[in-house]
Formats: sequence, structure tokens, C-alpha cells
Amino acid sequence: MAADTPSVRERRLAVELRRARQAAQLNGLQVAAATGWSTSKVSRIENGRIGIGTDDLDRLIELYEVAPDAAAQLRRLSPGGRAHGWWEAYADSLSSGYATLLRLEAGSSALRTYCALIPHPLLMTPDYVRQVVRSTWPRPSIAEMERRVQVCRRRQDVLDRRLDNRHGGAEPLRLSAVLDEAVLRRSAGAAGTPGGSDAEHLDRDGQIRRAQLLHLLDAGRRPSIDVRMLPFAAGIPPVSAGSFSILESVATGAPDLVYLENKTRIAFVDAEPEVDRYTRDHQLLTELALSAADSADLLADAARERPAS
Repeated sequence: MAADTPSVRERRLAVELRRARQAAQLNGLQVAAATGWSTSKVSRIENGRIGIGTDDLDRLIELYEVAPDAAAQLRRLSPGGRAHGWWEAYADSLSSGYATLLRLEAGSSALRTYCALIPHPLLMTPDYVRQVVRSTWPRPSIAEMERRVQVCRRRQDVLDRRLDNRHGGAEPLRLSAVLDEAVLRRSAGAAGTPGGSDAEHLDRDGQIRRAQLLHLLDAGRRPSIDVRMLPFAAGIPPVSAGSFSILESVATGAPDLVYLENKTRIAFVDAEPEVDRYTRDHQLLTELALSAADSADLLADAARERPAS
């Protein structure tokens, strides 16, 4: 089965385009100026982090003065001939922004995130995902809710890439998560969920919350995942605007893209000064957070607590 991460064709195309640029004695800044793109777009194309359309590929072939035979080979490697990612099976129901996010996560080596209210989707249990979906308005149908759960579960495959031959032996995504203590204390109840007595709701929501906390505890034991808790005692965090995530390039091993995910849209930030600022913020949050061991203790204690009635 074809790998869900960027295909061999995509990686080879990225390498060949970088070689063609170097042969043309152009740097990324010059290419960006000639095409009207950002330098980060040029970099992500050459790192295989984003695909390239036919028109954009033709522009680069012309700019680099690629010989006809070599140009034909580049076109054979273009996205039209690549293996599709699993998310394309959901193309009719995914926004373009969300599909882009799934592709970028699959092609990244690491992710750093700060979670202000709820866990990152890569760390959610299926039942917790359902509660998050139920809290949206208008409330989706059961079929739609289960589709979203399925997409989220497939999204989490990046954490198990080495354990799954579908990914061609790729290393698992390294995940560094700082979770505000509010994530631990918040009830797992979906606002306005109908049916059942209050006691029944509290018991079910408490079970979902406890399972989610234990899932975070288990995740933090994995060598590729670091889970840190930012306690209330740390004071007002330096990032008061909410959650954010930073993706790291496979090619450079450095952060190069920030995304802000909410209910209505996904915003991408790729300007280098802004990415650097978010990266420093995450580092500061990590320093303010508890150690991995103390974070695990806090998670375990919170999982043992009974929710307030």
C-alpha cells in the first residue's frame, strides 16, 4: 500500500527542483522575487511539504531553463502522478484548509503545541472527540459526528508511523505538548447535550474525562511524545490568545509553519519572524511547565478525582 506521507514521487520532485534551482545559480529569495511567491513557499516546495500545481511547475521549469528531457521527467513526477493521501477519500467533506493541515502534519517530523482549553486532536480519545463535536453549533448528525471521529483517528496515525508498514518505515511524528491545567479541570460534558438524568450525565462525562486523562498519561510515556502541564500556579501564560501548533520541516529539522485551528477555519502563519516568535513562546511555556514526571503525577491525581456534582 502506498505511504500516507509524501510519496516517493513528491520527494524526488522536491529534490530535483532544488537541484534545478542550484544549477540555474538562483537562491530562494531570487526565485520568490521572480515568481511573486514567498520564500517560505519556495522552501516548502523543495522540502516536499506542499505539492506544486502544473502551472507553478511550468513557471519553475521556464525560470530554471530546464532542458526538454529533464522537464518531461519533472512533469512525470508532478502531483498528477503521485499517490494520494488517505484524507483525499474525505475530500467532499473536508475544507481545503483542513485537508492542507492533514497533509502538512503527515509530511512533518515534529509538532510543538500549546493547548489552552482542550487536548490537541492528536491526543484525544474517540469519546472525547465526540464530546468536542457535540459541543459545536449547529449540532451535527450522528453520521457526521462519526465521520469526524474517523478522520481524527486517521490523523493520529502520524504518531505510529514506525509501527505501520503503510508509512514506509517513516519515524513517528515527535510531539511536544504543553497543556494548561484548565485542560485537566474542565468537564468533558458537551454543553446542552439532551437525554438522561443529570447524575447519568455526570457519571458518563466523568468516565470520558478520566479516560482522556489516562490517555494523556499513557501518551507521555512514549519516547516520541512529551506531555507537560502548565499549572495555574505558573500565573498568566505569555500566550494569552489561545492554542497554537508549530510544525517542523523534515528537510531542515527546524520549525517553519504555525497553524491556529478553531471551529470555523484554520489559519497558517509562515512568515519567519512570526514562526520564530511562536517557537520562543513555546519554549518559554515549556520552561514554565512542570517536568515530565511531575506532569504525569498531576495527570494521575486528576484522573483519580471525582468530578464535582
